[in-house]
Amino acid sequence: MASPVAPAAPAAPAGRAARLRSAAALGEHDDGTIRSLFKNGNWSLSFVGVLAYVYAAVTYGLPIVGPSVVIALLGLAFERTHIVVPPFLFMFALYVAWAAAGYSTSLMQKETWDQLVVLAKVFVISFVIVNVTRDAWRVRMFVIFFLACFAAYPVRGVLINYFIVGYTWFGRALWNFIYNNSNDLAALTFFPLSLAIHAAISEKPGWLKKAALVGVAVLPLVILLTQSRGALIALVVTGLIFYIVHATGKRVKSLLWAIAVSILIVPFVPDSAWERFGGMTALTSATTVKDADPEGSAEARYNIWRVARVMISEYPVSGVGLGAYPTAHATYAPRVGVPAASQGFKDTHSTYLNVAAETGVPGLVLFMAMILTVLIPAEVTRRKVRGTQRSTQLLTLELGVLAFLLAGIFGSFAKLSFLYIQLAITWAVTDLARRERAAGTLPVARSSGVTAVRNPRSRRGR
Repeated sequence: MASPVAPAAPAAPAGRAARLRSAAALGEHDDGTIRSLFKNGNWSLSFVGVLAYVYAAVTYGLPIVGPSVVIALLGLAFERTHIVVPPFLFMFALYVAWAAAGYSTSLMQKETWDQLVVLAKVFVISFVIVNVTRDAWRVRMFVIFFLACFAAYPVRGVLINYFIVGYTWFGRALWNFIYNNSNDLAALTFFPLSLAIHAAISEKPGWLKKAALVGVAVLPLVILLTQSRGALIALVVTGLIFYIVHATGKRVKSLLWAIAVSILIVPFVPDSAWERFGGMTALTSATTVKDADPEGSAEARYNIWRVARVMISEYPVSGVGLGAYPTAHATYAPRVGVPAASQGFKDTHSTYLNVAAETGVPGLVLFMAMILTVLIPAEVTRRKVRGTQRSTQLLTLELGVLAFLLAGIFGSFAKLSFLYIQLAITWAVTDLARRERAAGTLPVARSSGVTAVRNPRSRRGR
């Protein structure tokens, strides 16, 4: 019996469909060279500003974060697309506004003001990203440029530090600026790892695909060298989810790839890392937590969490002020009665306790709502475009955010710009997938590496 014919998808507006087809055509005419990548692009002043911000925020090569934000924002006036304000930006704005409302009661008003300025800049660049990365070429260029910046600076620096210079912190890999904390470095690596995995799967055979494959092997190594236990948990959990969801029908091949990558990177991971990871078995009880590691970081974190919980119970609405936790901790710790090693100006070592302590429970609700308003629509869209490049891209981006959130249980990452950039690009890809689906221009990666286009609505069960 013949299968029923699915109704045709609604016709997209001619202008929008043409732009989407043009974007897909750019990919088809890309011969894999750097010249072709740049020549066939859809450049604009605002997009250049976004890339300049990425360069400054990732590499610290030039102090141009402020000018880049201004250029990117002003350049929007020359963009040919209508301005959008997705729900997550609305939640982001509410979160910043709530944090600003606590300025008058903050224990450290100068620090609160400085943090508000940083968040405001990140909000603006996130707003620009969702409005500028509206076509396939710009999304792809953003991914390639971000990966190149991350590889040229923190990855290169970490590997030189660890294997050549021998500079570590208790044997844990680190670099400088925002990468000078091993836990932060591990968490920040999840975003480029998610981008590298997608590029390795979707790019045509050539230098970009080869570079992405190197990244898929090197970036997990960087995470393991940090010896971050939270990051290890996040890496294992998201890796299993990716294997279950993406590898349907080709699990043997995916397993072989995973084994090959493991064989390549495991010899470079020192014994001290495995000993530290093995110490996680001592984290199951408050009486054994002191045995989890020789430097006592797990025990200190446990006691710091005790202080944070007391602080939240006393400031459940307003919090102690954005960025004021270290000062508040120095005041609270002696009263709570924690050991001397956990006293002084300490960080919470937990994203969620940090947000709740500094901005109150309402601030934590707004923070989580901002993230969920990106992840839920992305997952809904991913399911609608199964079998396409966008589905794989959305899956890797979602898992990148999930890994960041899991690692955030053991580290304070709410003030790191990477999270908000990742949310912005995830929303942009979700929106692009929706528009491509409506226009019937979704790219599908064939085994030959040639990019095709189809509309998933034309197949039953999609």
